[in-house]
Amino acid sequence: MENICLRKNEGGSLDPRATAWLLGLLGAFSFTAYWVLVSMALNPKLSLAFNVKGAEYGGPLTWPSRWLHLADISEDFRTWLFIFLMVALSLMWLGAIYLVRKDNRRSLALIIVVAFGAFALLFVFGPSFLSKDVFSYSFNGRSMSVYHSNPYLLAPAARQHDIFYPLIGWKDNASVYGPVFNYISCAITRIAGDNIAANVLGFKLLAFLSYAACLPLVYSLTRRVSPGKENMALAISAWCPVLVMHILGAGHNDALMVALLLGGYLLYRKGYLLSGIAIVLVAVMVKVVAAVALAPMLLLYVRDKQGAPLKRLVKAGAMVIVVPLVLYLPFLHSLEIFKATAQMSKLYSNASVPRLLSFEYKKVLKRGGIAAAEAARVANARVHLLFLAVFAIAAIVLLSRVRDYRSMVACSAALFLTWFLTSSYVLPWYLASGLMLAAVAGWNLTTATLVGASAVFSLWRIPGPPTGEHPGEVTLYIALPFLLLLLGWFAISTASWLAAHLVLTRPPSG
Repeated sequence: MENICLRKNEGGSLDPRATAWLLGLLGAFSFTAYWVLVSMALNPKLSLAFNVKGAEYGGPLTWPSRWLHLADISEDFRTWLFIFLMVALSLMWLGAIYLVRKDNRRSLALIIVVAFGAFALLFVFGPSFLSKDVFSYSFNGRSMSVYHSNPYLLAPAARQHDIFYPLIGWKDNASVYGPVFNYISCAITRIAGDNIAANVLGFKLLAFLSYAACLPLVYSLTRRVSPGKENMALAISAWCPVLVMHILGAGHNDALMVALLLGGYLLYRKGYLLSGIAIVLVAVMVKVVAAVALAPMLLLYVRDKQGAPLKRLVKAGAMVIVVPLVLYLPFLHSLEIFKATAQMSKLYSNASVPRLLSFEYKKVLKRGGIAAAEAARVANARVHLLFLAVFAIAAIVLLSRVRDYRSMVACSAALFLTWFLTSSYVLPWYLASGLMLAAVAGWNLTTATLVGASAVFSLWRIPGPPTGEHPGEVTLYIALPFLLLLLGWFAISTASWLAAHLVLTRPPSG
């Protein structure tokens, strides 16, 4: 035991073997917490997971429930147990990041990856965790493979006899995803046929493989952008509770988008500039939000001193037009194919900062004598425009700082953070792209803010009775911290820039 005690070396850091043991223990405890969570989620009363028709969940997944008698505990106790697990997982994640922040040994990277694989075993083969999106993915694929229709025009409500219809949450919405993901969805549903469990497993395996592919990409990019921080970037990306639960547990397609995005960035760093841009464009054709990472890349490409800027601008512009056009061409019957996406862009999710301000602004308008429906419409429209302006201004400032590859990556991470905190519709898994890019850029204010936002969002949808009469009041515990993170990030960033600017412009003394 003397060899693994928590002694420190001369540099003040933990003994290497002690670090490895501690990291392994954090991985084991995290696995145990996830195991209890998954076992608890199998209880249909909690609405933490959505069972897949035709699939039975038993064996090891149910053991913690039997050992701890989770089915017999009270509703209040289950609520507090969920909160405890989320807090514990977030703290262990932060502990892992801290342990490996200056330790780049391959043995620690192996511990991180093995633990990630263990987490995946729990979630990939369980029910859909906290989301019904995978059922919508399946229907969109079946729109092509079964009904030979346009997934951008065929809504589930038009095929109520479909086997997935009772499971889908967005019954009136056609596909809002890019054509690349629709092609992949078509292939999965064609292989899986009418077996619901096989369809869901297909999308979950796609999410797992995409997430797993992100890890070596993060590691390799970090070696080039922030040498010595590879293990920290790996811990941030692989052990984030929000990403583990929602991407592995619900099969979200964000992992595929991020894998393509990171792959494009790596190609660009290796000198394959146009190929890198093309791959990021393919990521945009999975989910359009990947365009946030495309903008700084295009700017750096045009600004590059090697070659004429105008020629580069023409090449990049042609690619931005041709790649989406070719991929959308089979669906491009009319602009109606973008109707569902346009409708989604106007929605508010309860956890967003704009939703919080809109909810409070609506109260002010109602006190002024405006009818509730009109007050909601006016508040939503004005707040939406306000935050669009905030994002636009922040984007201009951030893009103006792109000078080299490292600043491009940092700009992309900051843009994703700004988009997340100013968007009217946000969900936990939307943090994947910003979090992984920030991890590549090293530990800074943006990375810390994204890690903080991820920890806060782990408490999304706490099981138990509602905490307020109105939906907006239920999510104050999440939206308010997001608002504080946004204000703090803006304030500290501005203060740092002003301080640096004053130092640079101050005349020399004497």
